[in-house]
Amino acid sequence: MSDPTSLPGEINAATRSLHTTLNRLITTRLPLALPPHTSDPSLYTTGLLHFAHIYLTFESLWNDLVSAPTSPPTSPLLSFLLVNPYDAPEMFSSPPSPQMVRFLRTLRPKGLTRSARLKADLEFLTGLHPTDLSVLLAQYPGDKVADYCQHIRRNVKVKPHVLVAYAWCFYMAVFSGGRYIRSELVKSGDEFWRTNTGPDTSTSTSSQLPLSESGLSFWSFLGPHDGEDIKADFKQRLLAAESFFTPDERIDVIEEAKSIFKFSAGLVQELDEKLATDLEKLNVPERVERPQPETARGEKGAHVRPTVVLSRKAVMWWRRPEVTGAAVALGCLAGVALLRMEF
Repeated sequence: MSDPTSLPGEINAATRSLHTTLNRLITTRLPLALPPHTSDPSLYTTGLLHFAHIYLTFESLWNDLVSAPTSPPTSPLLSFLLVNPYDAPEMFSSPPSPQMVRFLRTLRPKGLTRSARLKADLEFLTGLHPTDLSVLLAQYPGDKVADYCQHIRRNVKVKPHVLVAYAWCFYMAVFSGGRYIRSELVKSGDEFWRTNTGPDTSTSTSSQLPLSESGLSFWSFLGPHDGEDIKADFKQRLLAAESFFTPDERIDVIEEAKSIFKFSAGLVQELDEKLATDLEKLNVPERVERPQPETARGEKGAHVRPTVVLSRKAVMWWRRPEVTGAAVALGCLAGVALLRMEF
C-alpha cells in the first residue's frame, strides 16, 4: 500500500470515486471477450487497437522529451504528423527545463515501457506488416480517442511533469490489475489466441513464440521476477518526486490522474455510442459480492474480486457481434486494469 501522504497515495485517494464510476462501465465485459462467448481473439484485438493510441502517444512524447535535440521523433505519426500547429500552437512552445528532462529520463526503469510490446502483439493478432500497422495506427478510430490524444500532447507540452500521472496509472495498472487480466486471458488457451489472427501467422516467426512474447506480451515482463523488480525500482525512483516537484506541479499530476479516468470512461462510452448500445436499458443486475472473511487492512491478499452476476437476457445481448466488438475488449484494457490497481 502507498503512503497516503505520498504523491502516489494522493493520486489513489483523489481517483477513488472515478474508479467506481469506471467500474460500472466495465465489470461485465471481461468474461465476454473470451470463450465461450467468442471463438477467436478478434474482439480483444479491436479493443486493443482502439486503446493502443493512449500508450503510444504518451510514451512517444516521453521519449521525444528526453531524447537529444538532434534525435528524430520516436513516433512521428503519433507525436507530430497528426498535430495541426494552428489548432494547438501551445505544443510548439519552449522545451522543459534540464532538471525536468533529467528526472523524466531516469524515472522509468528498463523494461517498463509498453509500446514495443503493444505493437508486437498487434502485429501478431492482426497479421499486419509493421509498416501497415503504423498506417493503421496513424488513424484515430474515434473522436474521443483523438480528443484524448490531443489532451495528452497539449498538457505534456505545457506541463511535462504530468507524465508521472500516466506512468503511475498505466504502468501500475499493468503490474496489478494486469496480472488478473493476463490470468483470465491465458485461460482461453493457446489455440484460441492463434485462431484467425491474420493471414500469415501460421508461418511467421511470431507464431512460433510463446504468447508471453507475442500476442499477450503487453501483460508480461522480462526476467525471472515477472516485473516485480521493475515495479519496485520504479516506485523507488518516483520517491524523488516528493522533493523535486513544487506544490503546483504536484497538484497538476493529481488533476491529470483524474482526467485519465474520465477520458478512459469516455472511450468506453464512445464505443457504446458507435455500436448503438444503451447500457441503461440493459437488464443487468447490480454486481453481487459474495461475503468474504475479514482481512486486515493492507494485508497482502486483502483485495477481493467481486462476483458478477448477469441475467441470461444480458448475456445474449452482449453476444451479438455488433455489440461485443471493441466495447468488450476496451473494457478489459481501459477499466479492469485501472480498477484493480493494488498499490
